[in-house]
Amino acid sequence: MRVDLHIHSYYSDSSRSPEEIVSIAKNKNVELISVCDHGTIEVYGRLAIACKNNGVNCVFGIELSAMWGNEDLHMLAYNFDKDNENMKVMLNRYKQANDCEWIVYNLSLDYPQVSLDDYRKFDYPKEKGGWKYIYYAEAKGIVKTYEEGYNTIYSNYSGPNHLFFDGYSMQDFCKVVKQANGVPVLAHPKFLYDRDPSKYVDILNEFKKLGLGGVECYYPSHTKDFVDICVDFCKKNDLRITCGSDCHGDLDTSEGYSIGALDVSLDMLDLKGIV
Repeated sequence: MRVDLHIHSYYSDSSRSPEEIVSIAKNKNVELISVCDHGTIEVYGRLAIACKNNGVNCVFGIELSAMWGNEDLHMLAYNFDKDNENMKVMLNRYKQANDCEWIVYNLSLDYPQVSLDDYRKFDYPKEKGGWKYIYYAEAKGIVKTYEEGYNTIYSNYSGPNHLFFDGYSMQDFCKVVKQANGVPVLAHPKFLYDRDPSKYVDILNEFKKLGLGGVECYYPSHTKDFVDICVDFCKKNDLRITCGSDCHGDLDTSEGYSIGALDVSLDMLDLKGIV
């Protein structure tokens, strides 16, 4: 069974519908998937139906973030109870943050045609995929194309987010996910290794003490040597071993970042508590 547990839909920042995702997975012989949209689980109503109709298995998932010191790390949460009260609170807070209102606030300081009230009323076709704030900036004449906005706005206007959402610490994030019977997983961690390879295992040990439940070991940018380090750590520390292509459809055509590009089978992973 081939697996891809990190895919995005047009409910966040991909160009793909849930039905397209399932169709591609089936054609690529990927039999187990998870759509981990940023800050939302809206995809799962349609995704579950599409999976059932096509004989593809799916795992409930989402991509959020957790603060480690002053750093915002991407995290994946799998197989959690969405009706758990603490989880509902966390999902609601992240959903609000995922609308990127702090970026719009920062834009409004430079562009008089921009306001939060106006942004909250702004709508665009979800099937276009991508980020609302970029379409809004395009509509307001700040950028000429979505591509221009994608390449410039976040880097120039993301700034501090504390006016809207302070974020969950790594420890609190993991605690809430585990209380909801889910598994918190560190997403695409190679950047931590690249900073200082000698400290990477120490960082993983710290994260484990904070409640980390697994590592996304297999990922398009991960080298074989790095994968081996991650897998070895997970096996020695009883952490889950996951994989994901981080596919964003046509909004990211980088080599390898597509459904089925990772040739990872179920027996290469440890998905206890996830499936």
